[in-house]
Amino acid sequence: MKINRSNKGFSAIESVLIVVIVLAIAGVGYYVYKANKSSLSPNNTPNVSTVATYQSPPVSTPVAPASISSASQLNSVYQELNQTAIGANSTDSNQLLVQANGF
Repeated sequence: MKINRSNKGFSAIESVLIVVIVLAIAGVGYYVYKANKSSLSPNNTPNVSTVATYQSPPVSTPVAPASISSASQLNSVYQELNQTAIGANSTDSNQLLVQANGF
């Protein structure tokens, strides 16, 4: 007689084990829910005077950058940047040159 060893599916023991695990997880979840719900009951509301209030940090007013109002001021800044720049073809120098030509 040939015995079929390729049974597929769950046995009764496996099914009972899965039900027990699901019930244990549900029981722990219910216990945690009840414990948190009782700590948040209306009788246990915190006193408003004891709760720390948030205070925003002081706001400082931003300092406006110096403005250039004439071509001579722009040329002097351009010369200062050329002295401190790595090369005459630096981005800052080229941008100032374009702005100086616009005056």
